[in-house]
Amino acid sequence: MAALFVALVAAVGAAAAPAWAAGPDLAALSRGARGAIGATVDVSVGIANHGDPLTIQQVVLNYRAPAGTVIVKAAGTACVFNQERTTARCGLGTEWRSRIAARPEGGFQTIQVKITSRVTGTGSFTVTCGCDAKKANNSAEIVIEGAAKPQPTASPKPSAKPRPSESPSPQQSLSPQETFEPDYGSEAPVVAAPPAAEKDSSSSGFLLIGVGAVLFGLVGLGGAAYLWRDRSGGEEDDTE
Repeated sequence: MAALFVALVAAVGAAAAPAWAAGPDLAALSRGARGAIGATVDVSVGIANHGDPLTIQQVVLNYRAPAGTVIVKAAGTACVFNQERTTARCGLGTEWRSRIAARPEGGFQTIQVKITSRVTGTGSFTVTCGCDAKKANNSAEIVIEGAAKPQPTASPKPSAKPRPSESPSPQQSLSPQETFEPDYGSEAPVVAAPPAAEKDSSSSGFLLIGVGAVLFGLVGLGGAAYLWRDRSGGEEDDTE
């Protein structure tokens, strides 16, 4: 009876065990990244197996880039991209498969995503295998925080021009074209005539002396000429 009871309990326990306990249970993992517009960032994606060891079966990896980014490089084998490079489809390589089997926390690979504009949504990483009966954990979000390019700082506004002083200047200068004519009223000012120059008596005396000397010289010269002529005439008469 005891042996029969133990066998019955074991059968009931096996029947009550969840169906997902048998076979592999693949879970998709992802670690977010951050970058500025125009930058290419590395994003880590991983696969963990929470069930039985993964047997040699086909595993398909699907990537969808977050809005505002494109996929530069995907992880896996024989990857195929769409024309815009916003999606990719790859196979699970031998290296990644061995990492999943050796590590309970899963194995990670790196993909490269370029931020082309402001990121407005999340992407996805999906693991698909016919051996995995549990589908709820087969997808993970790819999150990229896209930072906009730093905007140039606005140049400071020029300060207001200083207002001219309201108080008049102590003295206003005249322009070269302007002339200043004082107003004397109805009567013009009387200007004194310059004093007459005094006659210099000494200069007049010198002038008279000079004239006298000239006249005296002329008279002497005339007398000498007369005496010489008269003498010459007398000698001629004696000769005859």
